[in-house]
Amino acid sequence: MEMNKKIEEVVAKAGVAILQDDDALIVDDEWTPEREALAQELLSQDKKVVPPFWQEKYEREAAKSWDLFYKRNTTNFYKDRHYLHLVFPGLAPKENETSTEPEWLLEVGCGVGNAALPLLEINPRLNVVAIDFAPKAVDLFKEQPLFDPARCHVSVCDITKDALPSVIDEAGGVNFALFMFCLSALRPDKMRDAVAKIASAVRPGGKIFFRDYGRYDQAQLRFKPGHKLADNFYVRQDNTRAYYFTTDEVKELFEAAGLVERENEYIRRQYANRSQNVVRFRVWIHAVFEKPMAA
Repeated sequence: MEMNKKIEEVVAKAGVAILQDDDALIVDDEWTPEREALAQELLSQDKKVVPPFWQEKYEREAAKSWDLFYKRNTTNFYKDRHYLHLVFPGLAPKENETSTEPEWLLEVGCGVGNAALPLLEINPRLNVVAIDFAPKAVDLFKEQPLFDPARCHVSVCDITKDALPSVIDEAGGVNFALFMFCLSALRPDKMRDAVAKIASAVRPGGKIFFRDYGRYDQAQLRFKPGHKLADNFYVRQDNTRAYYFTTDEVKELFEAAGLVERENEYIRRQYANRSQNVVRFRVWIHAVFEKPMAA
């Protein structure tokens, strides 16, 4: 297909540096203006937008689609994220810490606990409020061997329409919030209110840690015609949805909620499947925003 050839061109522009190193499985990826222009040209060719009837159906059944995802995949789809305290040092236990006062983390889109549970394991002061709008994900989370109801409050919550759990107010707000590949699942016109709601739960001086899909990720370039809901917003084969952000869009969303940008950058990587001599290129956004002390 012509589109697949274009994708191959985009990969070729990367120089497939990873395949030039016999030992490398992952390398940082460099994007030139020429390569970005080629990716944008590819995206601009897809002018077929999903009809309004189906768009509303996907929106109405968003939670149901993710619930079915977890019923199919249970706890087997995502790996535990044991690296989060390294990329977001604020979540790591403090060296020579003498305080026993608990720290509170709100995780939005917690899934089955792949982020929260490893953090609870390494940080004894941490308490987690974890929410997801898929009931099956919440059920599976509570069945995990490391789940401790004394330190982890897990519940079903749709941040586009539900109030946050009352335990947040009882704790006086949270020190941190974690948005991992969750905001991208929301319809773009609902993102601003969702970010504002989470920001309202964070104490002054607290931080929101964010990772999500970035513009020109290979998964975005591989969507076939008929999956586009809006510019950079797509529906997958299983009816779940994904938006692909720029750093400027992320900055605008979080600053509109009164937060201050501390980190905001693209993570671009090449991954090698040497058995097939294939390279995948992925793009994420990594960001940290802080709530001002005067807020």
